[in-house]
Amino acid sequence: MKRRTILTGCTMLLGIFLCLGLAACGGEKMQYDGLDMDDYITVGEYKGLEVDGYKIKVSEQEIQEKVEAALKEKQENKKIGKDTKLKKGDTANIDYTGKVDGKEFDGGASQGFDLELGSGQFIEGFEDGLIGHKVGESVEVKVHFPDDYQGEKVAGKDAVFTVKINSATRPKVPEYTVDFVKENTDYETKEEYEESIRKELYSEKEKQAKTEQKNALWSEVLENTEMKKYPEEELATYQEVFNAQVDSMAKQYGMDRSQILNQMYGTDDASQVKSIIEDSTKTLIKQEMLTEYIADKEDLSYTDEEKQAKLDEIEKQGYDEETVKSYTGRTLEQYAHITLLYEKVQDFILDNAKVKK
Repeated sequence: MKRRTILTGCTMLLGIFLCLGLAACGGEKMQYDGLDMDDYITVGEYKGLEVDGYKIKVSEQEIQEKVEAALKEKQENKKIGKDTKLKKGDTANIDYTGKVDGKEFDGGASQGFDLELGSGQFIEGFEDGLIGHKVGESVEVKVHFPDDYQGEKVAGKDAVFTVKINSATRPKVPEYTVDFVKENTDYETKEEYEESIRKELYSEKEKQAKTEQKNALWSEVLENTEMKKYPEEELATYQEVFNAQVDSMAKQYGMDRSQILNQMYGTDDASQVKSIIEDSTKTLIKQEMLTEYIADKEDLSYTDEEKQAKLDEIEKQGYDEETVKSYTGRTLEQYAHITLLYEKVQDFILDNAKVKK
């Protein structure tokens, strides 16, 4: 009966690599060193392009929001007595049993479950139904399952949950004082601490602004580039990797292939999916070939230290050799290579662009 959102964000197929900047594909054969790039790609202007400048401002409200987040990280959960009514933000330990048309249904019961009220973890109306009640009470909560709910047997139906509130805790956030700053940061005063936050926020915004500049320039460079033809072996290899991953995800989520494709593209029509895959594959190969072309022409490279740092970054995000191979067909080092080159090329294009004031 929990809400379930699957195939979203960076956990979607190849999404973990798109979040790093560029989707990679293929295995040992997915190397472009053996190809004459001029037979495949015509690269337009990528130096001297114009891009908008940026202006950065850090507000006091943003600083205070960071302070509040730091306070919340240090909060303690205090046990709630039986005379206290539950409110949003409390965590209740509950036993519950749900029924549709008077009958229990699969997945509709649990014992000793910790639920933060207002988290949106359960179906709409469930958590609100516990607010205002007390520890020790048994509560009947009425909900309605949406028509598109994944559990087909309860989708579109009304349900009644009998919920026993076993215990509950309420977060207690510490006060923002000089003592808090001294005990939890490297600073001695609130002013010093807030100035450090200001600098951190400025740095984050500057990085984001430069990323937007790079993305805008890269889009223009892609538009200025034409593909004469695509390497057939690479196209086929990428699609093999894609299809294998769809099957793997279907198994992982207990769904069939058509459900996975519908989640990703809104259709499982074979011809439409084939067209989408082909277009996406061509775009990604174009990006890779363009990356290697510019890197070669401008003699762009990376150091062993940068390579190790990239490998550490990828592994820190939970992606080991096997995971990278299953998603892209590349080895971990091959993926780190193309990602680093992509970053070097983007930096080069921005460094050689004309920034509008």
